Amino acid sequence: MEGMIVERIAPVRASLLGHGLYARLKTISDFRVFLEHHVYAVWDFMSLLKSLQRQLTCTEVPWVPRGDPRVRALINEIVHAEESDIGCGEIPVSHFELYLQAMEEAGANTAVIRGFVDRIARGVPVEVAGLEAGVPVCARRFMEHTFQVIRTRRVHEVAAAFTYGREGVIPELFGEIVARLDAESSGGLRIFRQYLERHIVLDGDQHFQAGERMVALLCAEDPRKHEEAAVSAVEALEVRLAFWDAIPAG
Repeated sequence: MEGMIVERIAPVRASLLGHGLYARLKTISDFRVFLEHHVYAVWDFMSLLKSLQRQLTCTEVPWVPRGDPRVRALINEIVHAEESDIGCGEIPVSHFELYLQAMEEAGANTAVIRGFVDRIARGVPVEVAGLEAGVPVCARRFMEHTFQVIRTRRVHEVAAAFTYGREGVIPELFGEIVARLDAESSGGLRIFRQYLERHIVLDGDQHFQAGERMVALLCAEDPRKHEEAAVSAVEALEVRLAFWDAIPAG
C-alpha cells in the first residue's frame, strides 16, 4: 500500500515540476516577486510541522511518553533540522529565518511578511493577520488550506499533506535558474543558494524518506487510512499548483 500514494500524486506532481512559473523567472526582479509570495509557504510549513510534533509527541509538562517511539524519532529529527539548522557563519537558524535573510540579500520586500508574523506573535488569528498585513490573496488562500488541514484532519492526513505536498516538489531546473540569477546579480542570491542546497539535501531527500516512513507507520495496514492519506496528499499538491498559477510575473 505504501506505493499507492506516490502513484496517486504522480500527475499533479508532474504538473508542479513542469510548471511555467520557473520559466518566467528571467530576471532578479522576477525572482524577488517569487520570494515575496513563496515565503508564506515557508512560514506555514513550520506550523504544519509543529502541529505534527504536538500530536505525535508530548510537548506538555509534566511529560509522559506518547505515541510510537519510531514516529517520535522521525518527527523530532525533522523539527530539529527545520527549526535549528546551521545558517550563515555556522549560527543555528530556522529555515524560515534563513529565507528572510535570503530575501533581504536579494533586495526583496520583507515588510509584509514581517508585519504578518508580528501580528501572529501578538495573537492575531492567521486570517485576520493576513488581511491586515496586506498578504497577497493567493498566499492567503494557500495558508487557509494549510490551517484547515491542521484544524480538521486526522494525524495521518496531516502527515501526508506535509510529506507529499511540501517535500520534493522543486525541479532541478530551479537550481540552474537560481545559479544564473545569482551570477547576474553578483552574488545577490548567495544565501538563497545556501537555503536551496539545504532544502535539497534535507527536505527533498532525508526528510521526504522520513516523512514516507512516518505516514506508513501512522496508516499501518488500514486501507481506509491509506486512502485518506492519498486524498490529503493530492489536495495539498493541487493547492500548491493553484498557488503557483496565481503568482504574478515580475
